[in-house]
Amino acid sequence: MPEPVTLPEETAQQIERLGPVDFVVGVASQNHAETIGAVMQAAWTGLGRAFPGARVAVLHADGGSRDGTVERARAAMPEGSLLQVPVAATSPPAARAGALRVIFTLAERLAARGCAVLEAEVTSVTPDWIRRLLGPVDVDGADFVAPYYVRHRFDGAITTSVVYPFIRAFYGKRVRYPVGGEFACSPRLLQRYLAADVWHSDLSRLGIDVWLTIQALTGGFRLTQAFLGVKTHAPSDGDTDLSGTLARVLGALFLEAERTVSVWQKVRGSEAVPVVGADGPHSVEPGPVDQKRALDSFRLGQRNLLEIWAPVLPPLALLELGKLARLTDAAFRFPDALWARIVYDFALAYRMRVMNRDHLLSAFTPLYAGWLGSFIGEMEAATDLEVEARIEQLCLRYEAEKPYLISRWRWPDRFNP
Repeated sequence: MPEPVTLPEETAQQIERLGPVDFVVGVASQNHAETIGAVMQAAWTGLGRAFPGARVAVLHADGGSRDGTVERARAAMPEGSLLQVPVAATSPPAARAGALRVIFTLAERLAARGCAVLEAEVTSVTPDWIRRLLGPVDVDGADFVAPYYVRHRFDGAITTSVVYPFIRAFYGKRVRYPVGGEFACSPRLLQRYLAADVWHSDLSRLGIDVWLTIQALTGGFRLTQAFLGVKTHAPSDGDTDLSGTLARVLGALFLEAERTVSVWQKVRGSEAVPVVGADGPHSVEPGPVDQKRALDSFRLGQRNLLEIWAPVLPPLALLELGKLARLTDAAFRFPDALWARIVYDFALAYRMRVMNRDHLLSAFTPLYAGWLGSFIGEMEAATDLEVEARIEQLCLRYEAEKPYLISRWRWPDRFNP
């Protein structure tokens, strides 16, 4: 059992005064002063509208903000209505893990019948999100409510290309946005989260949300997806660290693959998870995309990283990548079977530690750029329905190629070119 969370005396006294509540909403933050106020107001208003007469609470766990986030969160709420707890953290992923653990602890001590979590940097949150997330827990007995967003076809491409098809193929559940940031859970699932000794492990450094979802998928819990509509974030300062983001996401996925091997090797195919409240807008305006930049990044990697890719990928895959690099931008198409096997090959190499794991995950970035450039070229003029059908085709290929990974996982010395 992990060491319990120690709460400040002021917070413990506030919990005692509040007594048991019915529902809570938690917000994790780290330097989100520009957006935190609106998120807090949406949480408080949403609880009041969704559960009139119920005892409710809003929780705020902050990872050492220095931009006034804590003060703005408090100012956005009625006097004395907000539970705030500081979280010590050395990085944003660790801050989120620590904040979620605090939120779960507070929700359990308040004996809440349902707990929802919101991201502090989301600018599209509305009070209705609270009803959509917590309603299935309250009415339908759901244990885990994942978000279902409307996003442009090229937004969230890491989820589209790897996270969704990987988790679906491994665990047999079609959760479209498995690490969306917003979610809700039951007391039964909260207990499982808090009892696990992962909060100071590598998963907290890489990204705890992958673990949260997989715990729900593999623990016999009841699953639902809540339609939230369009999701937008506040613009971040500077360029996004694509390589770092990919490394964290892949690292979390591959670590969980090692931990849950006895589960996923028995899973075949996948089944739908119900989506509740699917109304509102179903498309968004496209953002800027740069196919040429993505494909140039792939070609540069293909020229310079062959020595790193060689211990990871079979010779036939390396040959196919060389052929792809010689195609024009207009003709460039990354075959689904090749892509799925490459992701699986990296998962196996991560398990076998064929090289330093950080170096391994960094070498994946040009391959992802090649997939993205291919997807842009193929789907730029497609309708929303055509895009979803294309993603479904990719997911089915992941499922079809899963025996390839199982074979290599069980017999790693047998090379499969």
